[in-house]
Amino acid sequence: MKKITVLLLIILMIVLIGVSSYAYMNTIDLNFEVTSNENNEQFDVFLLLPEKYIKFAILNNILDVNYEGASTLKNNDITGIEVKKENVQDELYEENGIEYTQILLEPDENGIYKFDLLEDYNKLDIKYRIKNEKKDYIVHIDNFKIENRKCEVQYDYDKDTVKQPDRTMINFSEILFIILIAIIIIGIISYIKKRR
Repeated sequence: MKKITVLLLIILMIVLIGVSSYAYMNTIDLNFEVTSNENNEQFDVFLLLPEKYIKFAILNNILDVNYEGASTLKNNDITGIEVKKENVQDELYEENGIEYTQILLEPDENGIYKFDLLEDYNKLDIKYRIKNEKKDYIVHIDNFKIENRKCEVQYDYDKDTVKQPDRTMINFSEILFIILIAIIIIGIISYIKKRR
């Protein structure tokens, strides 16, 4: 019985460490992927950050910074908006009376355009803009799902369609929790059998 108790305590500590480290992560990964570019056309991908998000990040960091369009990001370091200052565009994008700062994104080695969104910001009103000489397409992600602190967006370049990848994943914490429950049940059953 002592071995089972020690094992349960070890598993409980692992779960608690996993849960506490999960609580300290405060960003959502936005991953944008361009698919089906049959003619290998060159294009730029811009992240469009609304004025509201930039002001939220400023307040979240308790900074003494006033919002002044694109220059806000060019002249200040704001946690929650980690971008290269040289990629912030002077030209603002406007839609329905809302001002967006444009940031040129660069793909990683897998062709994914990434941005870390502050989790406490409870909207997905951030947009993407795909632009070249032939097209200027705005991608809205306001109805997309966030799963396991990640929002994945796939843009079909040839069809101008947007979707989320179809997949269901079980995260590590859920697996540990299931194992913990199974061990507790086995421990209780073996304890009851020993008492009889």
